[in-house]
Amino acid sequence: MTADDRPLISIWFGNFFEPFYSDADATREGIADVAGLGFTTVNLDSKPWEDFFARYRGEDASQYVGMQELMMSEAAGHGLDHTCLALYLCGDNLYPTIRDVPPVRGEEAVRPDGEPMGTYKYWSPRAQRTMVDHVRGLLGLYGDGMRRSSDGRVVMQTMFDPIPKPSFDAEGRSSYLTWLEKRYDGDLARLGERYGLDATSFGALAPDQYWLRPDELDWVGCARPAADDFARRTPDFHRWIDNQTYLAEVMVDHFATMQGHWRGLEPRIFVEPVLQQWGYFFNPPGATDWQTGQRALDVYRCAPYVDGVLFVAAPLNAENRADATALGVEASIQRTANEHRPFTGGLYLGRHLNEDVYRVVPPAEAIATHVAGGAKRLHVYGYSGLDDGGVMFRMDEVFKESLRVGNRWAAQVMSLLDAPRAKEVAMLFPAETSLYEPLEVDEGGRHRMDLLGWYQQFTDLGWHVDVVHPDQVVRGALAGYQHLVVPANPLYDLGDNAALEDAVRAFVAGGGTMFHGPGCELARRAFGITERAVDFDCLAWRENVIPHGWSTVSYDSGRALATYIGSGQAALAGTDVGRGTVYSFGFEYGYSYSRRTMPIVPPQYGRSEMHPVVLLRQTPVEAFVGTSPLAPMKPVKGVETARFGDALVMVNHRSSPVDISAVPASRAIHQVPSAPGTLAAHAAVYLELP
Repeated sequence: MTADDRPLISIWFGNFFEPFYSDADATREGIADVAGLGFTTVNLDSKPWEDFFARYRGEDASQYVGMQELMMSEAAGHGLDHTCLALYLCGDNLYPTIRDVPPVRGEEAVRPDGEPMGTYKYWSPRAQRTMVDHVRGLLGLYGDGMRRSSDGRVVMQTMFDPIPKPSFDAEGRSSYLTWLEKRYDGDLARLGERYGLDATSFGALAPDQYWLRPDELDWVGCARPAADDFARRTPDFHRWIDNQTYLAEVMVDHFATMQGHWRGLEPRIFVEPVLQQWGYFFNPPGATDWQTGQRALDVYRCAPYVDGVLFVAAPLNAENRADATALGVEASIQRTANEHRPFTGGLYLGRHLNEDVYRVVPPAEAIATHVAGGAKRLHVYGYSGLDDGGVMFRMDEVFKESLRVGNRWAAQVMSLLDAPRAKEVAMLFPAETSLYEPLEVDEGGRHRMDLLGWYQQFTDLGWHVDVVHPDQVVRGALAGYQHLVVPANPLYDLGDNAALEDAVRAFVAGGGTMFHGPGCELARRAFGITERAVDFDCLAWRENVIPHGWSTVSYDSGRALATYIGSGQAALAGTDVGRGTVYSFGFEYGYSYSRRTMPIVPPQYGRSEMHPVVLLRQTPVEAFVGTSPLAPMKPVKGVETARFGDALVMVNHRSSPVDISAVPASRAIHQVPSAPGTLAAHAAVYLELP
């Protein structure tokens, strides 16, 4: 099959549950439904179970494999192609009793008691060879009908939800302890001080001395430190940080090694693993096994070794509320992790784990948010699965019609966005907090909500925001931006960030603007900005402001731009550095802008009128930098605008229509019908400027 000119819009379709396991008529109806919803591609759950390998040897198809072959045939009959979810984090036997054939893993990681852990040993050549053999088998049997990229390569999801694990066999222990000794430069005393133990040598450390409660490890889960461990930096905290750092390196090394294997396959493949299933930065509370903060996953650092970085996200913020702008943040992470190359936006549709979020954010709005983020392809999870795969086949017609509308609009619009998306504001990705902090430790999701609020503030002012990784900044990424936002990152000190600080210092001195809140170690190290904790108080600014974070500080240097009413101390300061300025906020500005509840006027101020930043007539950020010069009209709060050369995508995240008649468009493609000059609620429009 040649490359399809249509944008890829794929949907995962599992057949390990009934009716799609054995009911051929139901499966035919399902494939027809998928085609009618506007999808171009069916993604099949073709993980490396033994019955696939039997099929490669020429044996008869099992019930499961035979149904997938029927699905491929039916898809082709409806003009669709297919892709394969070829590998999973552990080879997978579906928790582990749904499938009655064993997975093929090659070599497994081993628990401290010597039993297999139920997952790959990621660095094992035998495990890697098994992965390659499985992908080669899929290509040989089913490659002719698979989706092709624009350069003719087969699109292949080679690793879904990777979670590297340690191994406690002799080789695995040696691998970790050699790494640990190198990490500590052979300084056993320093390790002993951090871990709270007396050790005779690195090699003599027992598993429960060097790993956090290793008996709790299984194929997906692990022990986690408590909030108190993080607060006091206990021995368990230091074990956790070392464990996660090692596993993160295993993850990156795995993709780097596999890159060579994939490049040797014929036909050639386009490697686009699904790196996370339950959102990347905004993981749903309660889904403990799927949190980024315990997965040892940094998608930015995996990106150089794959052809596309993809993860599945949902419009759900860290407070477990439906919120389309949270999806905008996830799209920004995908865009920048892919270095602004064409990328696939991932959406979790159907039943969601925590709430029916799509009653608040319709599928069409969610799809449009990814398109505004610059996605050139879409991958949706999923049509059926019962346990966690989304059950779109059970969704009502209102949901399906919104999905149908969203897919058809996206297919038309994505192909028209051929200019680069504008770049104006860089937001520094809190890499250390994302990597090391389980969601339970982030009280109320506030660290993640701080980033979301900063994002919302700037997009509400019409600015384009990219979430950039520290490694990218070191490589010069800030050259294309006017402003830099540094959201909360309480674990910043765990990183090796001297080069980052040099790059940020040069950016501001050259005329850039930086924004940050309390506890910003980057601001202290790069600019010598110091702070003091003060009692909670309101701010005297153009309007009196009620701060709403989890800490309140004053600044000792720079120009006082707002003061605390009671003490007169600097609550907001501006520090000039060369031709640029650093704006320091004495409270968590992003968290205040985005969080669920709002503060009340403190009793000592009686009837005085005071408001949180989200209700000000003009916010401090707007006063300092104004609205985006690329905004085609006066920005409207809750309306996200993305500019691609002379083309615009506007997404209305509000529950009311908005007036867009001021935009001088020569062409408009509305997602849903709208009155002249208006953009419908929870909908999008593509506009061309004359």
